[in-house]
Amino acid sequence: MKMRNAMKFLVPCHLFYLLYNTTRPNASEEDLAKLCKRGRIVEKINCNIAKTDIQIIKEILDFQERYKSSTKIDCILVLDDADLPEGLDNSIHVVQVSSMVMKKLSGVQSIDSIDMIALMRIPTTFLSVTDNLQDNDRARWFACATRILVLDGIQDPGNLGTLLRTALAFRWDGAFLLPGCCDPFNEKALRASRGAAFQLPIVSGRWSCLAPLADEFRMKMLGGHPPTNKNLTTVSLLSQSYAHSVADTPLCLVLGSEGSGLSKQTVQECELISIPMEGNFESLNVSVAGGIFLYMLQPANHQDDFADLKRFT
Repeated sequence: MKMRNAMKFLVPCHLFYLLYNTTRPNASEEDLAKLCKRGRIVEKINCNIAKTDIQIIKEILDFQERYKSSTKIDCILVLDDADLPEGLDNSIHVVQVSSMVMKKLSGVQSIDSIDMIALMRIPTTFLSVTDNLQDNDRARWFACATRILVLDGIQDPGNLGTLLRTALAFRWDGAFLLPGCCDPFNEKALRASRGAAFQLPIVSGRWSCLAPLADEFRMKMLGGHPPTNKNLTTVSLLSQSYAHSVADTPLCLVLGSEGSGLSKQTVQECELISIPMEGNFESLNVSVAGGIFLYMLQPANHQDDFADLKRFT
């Protein structure tokens, strides 16, 4: 594979330093570990670079082709003997690395399934908002606000990534991350989302930011909840008839973590809704339950698919 000019594009200083040092032949394992740690710290603070692997790269490239997305791939690090994916833009910088370097950069013990890593800019569809907002700022958070997934303290990156992927698959308009959620661009969340974090609009903020959004777009607030309710709060059951009754109503669906459930404020602000279950389990894994909610409550133009879900009639 022909190497490209190393200075064809501009990158943050810490990223160039990381690439330069990890691709030198005399870089030691200790140096690599320190550099990787330093790179991750800067990425976390600046939130401007994310790492992702080959399958996600292919999905993102396909998304770019279909929707003319402006998602930016800065650089691809590829194993010496690996082939590049088709459809790769010639302007993307490619760096060949050894298996030792790939292992250090990937953050996993085995790289048997990892041929390359893409270094990407955090998309402009991701926003971290504060309470100091102008009223018209909310209009740019989501292109449409009829179906928004709200995650309340989802700390497991696998669950968070899976929920983002499912929301994108069922054409929800975006996701709102309340405090306590993990970073949607950390490595495990990216693998679970299969690139959905680069395609689905995501906003991170507090309830004080979410509430005005819901009011502005007249959204109904639903909170996913187990059928059993020790606080004696009314809990509606998800069914085909319920889904049809809210088909034309803008919705915010709030899902909490398995360990802590919905926060106290979420329970107070939302109509609680649960999935009917005949077994002896109190609740489902949040990504499994979320998949059912997201499918059943998807936008009105997909409601005809409900005919297949006889289980919930």
